[in-house]
Amino acid sequence: MGAPYWAYHSSNGSLVEPCCKPELENCAYIQPSGGWAVHDDLCDVAKETYPLCSKAPINGLCDNPYVLVGMQCVHIIPSAYHWLDARSQCALTGGDLINLKDCDKYHRVYLYLDQQGHNPLGYWIGVSDEVLEGQWRWIDGSPLSLELPYWGTYGGGLLEPDNPGVENCLELSSAFMYRFSSTACSNVRRVICEADPV
Repeated sequence: MGAPYWAYHSSNGSLVEPCCKPELENCAYIQPSGGWAVHDDLCDVAKETYPLCSKAPINGLCDNPYVLVGMQCVHIIPSAYHWLDARSQCALTGGDLINLKDCDKYHRVYLYLDQQGHNPLGYWIGVSDEVLEGQWRWIDGSPLSLELPYWGTYGGGLLEPDNPGVENCLELSSAFMYRFSSTACSNVRRVICEADPV
């Protein structure tokens, strides 16, 4: 980990951290006055600091029938269900409909689907606007923030989502190059489930 993560040394602006006492300064911290860059320091220095936590490392273990795709456990159910029934089917395997909140997760699942040759039908994902029309939310309640180029275009170039009030659930469909497409929740699609790694 080099630039741009390490800060300039506070007392000597020409040196980049880690510097000065590499055999002694074995702890790292970030601070707003340092531009949130990484500084090294003695581990026993009294500072007002708070721990930053991250997810535990994933050792590539997923409960059967899930497989590791990137950093998430994914299971494809090839049978077609309505959106609510799809959630129930995922629950039976210990998961829920997949959440593709960031572009990395989306890209990895896209590559996985493309490699598997799963087409032409769509797959349910964990997004709907059933609670409030036009407010697309993941099943955990967080807003759908991915926009272009994640939404598909239909026919003559009309951008999804379309048919407000009628199409309230989202699918990934090979017909839209696995981009987000709104469709009626009562339609049947195959299912992509996600579960936490073990």
